[in-house]
Amino acid sequence: MPLKPFSLTHVVYTSDDNLGPVWALLSLAPPFCVVSLTTVILIGRDLRAAFVLVGLIVTSIISTILKKLIDQPRPQRNLEEDGILHIPSSQEEGMPSNHASFVSFAATFALLFALRRCDRMEGSSWVRMVKRWVPPMVAFLIAIGCSYARVHLGYHSLNQVHAGAGLGIVLGSTWYCLYESVYIAKWAPYFEKLLSSFDFCSEHETGDVAAERRRDLDTRRKLDAQRKSG
Repeated sequence: MPLKPFSLTHVVYTSDDNLGPVWALLSLAPPFCVVSLTTVILIGRDLRAAFVLVGLIVTSIISTILKKLIDQPRPQRNLEEDGILHIPSSQEEGMPSNHASFVSFAATFALLFALRRCDRMEGSSWVRMVKRWVPPMVAFLIAIGCSYARVHLGYHSLNQVHAGAGLGIVLGSTWYCLYESVYIAKWAPYFEKLLSSFDFCSEHETGDVAAERRRDLDTRRKLDAQRKSG
């Protein structure tokens, strides 16, 4: 019976490529991102991370559907010496690149968040600058590295990566618009109330409905605790 690789984390590179492990790790940025966000959601009880994760899942679904509709094959790859294919036959479609759309979504959302929501951070001017701009810079570096790795390792053509990146930028911008227009005012307060027993929250900047509600709730809890202790 032929063996089938687990494609989510199955990455190969040529043995003479000294930077092959680096490109392989960058190519695995999407599953690393999912694990990180899931950890923040479960440990930090962060609803905003859940909102971003849902957006990434939606992006992946749309990219997969487009792959099936466009049906453009990936670049030709050789068989391994043991006869195992690099890519399963069920995933031969490559347009657009799912990895490129995923990391481009994350980088776009991070940049828009820094531009729109991080102008009132606490700390010195240097600390504020680092806290505001380092995360989106790192996200874009990872996005560029991951996209390049998919081409370098032969999993996608340049056009397929460009299409994936464009899709991710469009969907990331759209998802951030939903964050500003709907999530902050309506969805966050609703889910905070619904999941209050599990201490889920969604922190925002000054002026946001959810943030004000959270601060009022924390203030009331502190006052109640002081009355009981007094």
